[in-house]
Amino acid sequence: MASEKTKNVRELEAALGLLKLSGFQMNRYCAGKQMRKTRLQTCVLNRIFEISKFPSSKTIIDLALLINVHPKSIQKWFQNTRQAIRKKGHMKGILLLMEPEEHNSMDIPLPILADIVEMEKRVMSRFGLE
Repeated sequence: MASEKTKNVRELEAALGLLKLSGFQMNRYCAGKQMRKTRLQTCVLNRIFEISKFPSSKTIIDLALLINVHPKSIQKWFQNTRQAIRKKGHMKGILLLMEPEEHNSMDIPLPILADIVEMEKRVMSRFGLE
């Protein structure tokens, strides 16, 4: 079982590596046109936000490949979400996020990202929310 899991992780990392080597085509995305994120993409981003408010650049790129969203869009989503939490905290008089100088970006391993995406896909299909 452990060797099968290791094999799956290696295959996943190899597939993502090939995507990265292929140049991660920026023209896959509509330039200048803002695309609304699907429910699945938003749920995955929220789940990652629960783990880390400041994901690393590597995590953002891996996540972009897994959920088919441009990395800049993911980065801006995290910035906007952190800002929304700060605003809510100021309205309530609570400090909900650390100061920007105090944060450290967190690298979330690829297998965990893939598991989160798969888990959210199963939840979406189970409840017919696709």
